[in-house]
Amino acid sequence: MASKIQLISNALILIGDLPVTSLSGNTRAETVANNLYDNIVQNEISKFRWGFARRQAQLSLTTEVPIGTEWSSIYQLPTNMLNLIKLSPSINYQILGDKVYCNYSGSLYCDYIANVSESEWPVYFSKMIEYALAMDFAPSIRDSASAMQLLANQYLNASRMARFTDSQQHPQVAIQDRPFINVRF
Repeated sequence: MASKIQLISNALILIGDLPVTSLSGNTRAETVANNLYDNIVQNEISKFRWGFARRQAQLSLTTEVPIGTEWSSIYQLPTNMLNLIKLSPSINYQILGDKVYCNYSGSLYCDYIANVSESEWPVYFSKMIEYALAMDFAPSIRDSASAMQLLANQYLNASRMARFTDSQQHPQVAIQDRPFINVRF
């Protein structure tokens, strides 16, 4: 799949600038790319439950003792986690920092969105990232509001298509419980 340099170069080409071969220079494009890239990518990965970024992990119970009486246990969250999707078993909890506070002390598992590297991205996500980068780079590099608006429209279309494509790769799970229907019978 695409590398960081390829994605940035493609985004620069979309705004009418020259591609870069490294990010160690001091050009305007390299400075903008170095400062914005990671935040833009993490933001885009966090916006949707991308199948390629979903991970599961067993959480480790820490030896820390919670302050107060609200919670009895503390579990450590994965270091590459961007968003928590769910905990198993389903329990009451609160996330404080990089830890889960709860009143449960057994095996605890989580589904989450991970900060995955470019090598794990599918093509549709890489294309969407190129448009997201171009949209955010345009005001700083080209000083053009009209270019940013055009790229914003292209980004929205690429985002819709990426989410649609990703959702097609994961089957729908049927509703298991039907309390409103069961009450009638």
